[in-house]
Amino acid sequence: MPWFPAWGIKFDTQIEDFKEILSSFNNLRPDDKWILLAFEVAASEKHLWTAWYSMKRNQVKGKMVANSPDAEFLRIISGTHQVRIAFENAGIRNNDHSAWIVRLPEIEISKNIDENTINREAYNLHELEANNLIERMNGALIIQRPRPTLEGLKRIKYENEINETKSLEECFLLHLISSNV
Repeated sequence: MPWFPAWGIKFDTQIEDFKEILSSFNNLRPDDKWILLAFEVAASEKHLWTAWYSMKRNQVKGKMVANSPDAEFLRIISGTHQVRIAFENAGIRNNDHSAWIVRLPEIEISKNIDENTINREAYNLHELEANNLIERMNGALIIQRPRPTLEGLKRIKYENEINETKSLEECFLLHLISSNV
């Protein structure tokens, strides 16, 4: 699976005022397809691509719960129908040390899921912009790809049982699906 356009950022200090960081990020980002995502809530490439596809599908069908694609993406990642809760669970918070800078891909989707292809260059197309954002926010690039953690499941309020029959990634995906039920 190709890398989703997401770059880890380690802030130079622990976040003390997340609203200030968001305001700064929103002023620096090239367009509204860039979002900040809590570091723990990105579980894998499959998880991010699935959330993006669900967001795009809702957008195409005119069934988005949120008013914008970036908020809809956060809502789906959070596995909730409430946008406010999505920002609380999947957005950055005070005391966070890191986050994901995400660029929502501009790929058109087909009604038939089998006809859809992922642009393998989605990550590379925006790497320069992402590095510029990281630098302008006085952060450092985290050289790691998303991985599922128990802390991430707790943050998004995963309430189902976790046992040896399901992987952590499966738990994230099941939670994501609950946002559209």
